[in-house]
Amino acid sequence: MPAQAADSEKEAMSPLACCFWWFVLGVVLGWLLNWLLSRWLRSEPPAAPRTLAAPAEAAAEAGETPREALVHAAAAPPGRIIDVGAARAAGFNIKHDDDLTIIEGIGPKIDELFHANGVGTFAQVARLSVPEMLAILDRGGPNFQLANPGSWARQAALASENRWAELKRLQEELISGGGPAGGS
Repeated sequence: MPAQAADSEKEAMSPLACCFWWFVLGVVLGWLLNWLLSRWLRSEPPAAPRTLAAPAEAAAEAGETPREALVHAAAAPPGRIIDVGAARAAGFNIKHDDDLTIIEGIGPKIDELFHANGVGTFAQVARLSVPEMLAILDRGGPNFQLANPGSWARQAALASENRWAELKRLQEELISGGGPAGGS
């Protein structure tokens, strides 16, 4: 009789053990497939940060000699490079340089609207006046009537200068209501 009880316990454990091993096999195969696909899909090198065009390329486009292009490049103000790593370290969920959605009050739709109107960088937003931003919002239609761009230029200026800690403090003031409501 004890031999029959041991056999019935083995039979009862067998389906459970079988399911466990199928589960382990599924996890391992899923991990392997994920690893292979991620390596295969990531065959492109990561995008380089945006910089000004090389003087030779700019010269070719403008019909200038390389020397004239160098003179113009030297006279132009240096291009700002957004430090995405520093922005993320400060607590911003920035997806790329000049991600306007990190400005408090600008969501994906307003970001699209600004880009459609030729405003795509923090520096460009910082140079806009409130009436100019309101005009862009008006062109977007009635869905954008509630947006308050009063502090957007100031936030964009801080972001374009990589002053992330100050931007974070300003946004916390705006969210808590302690700062100027829609202030400059």
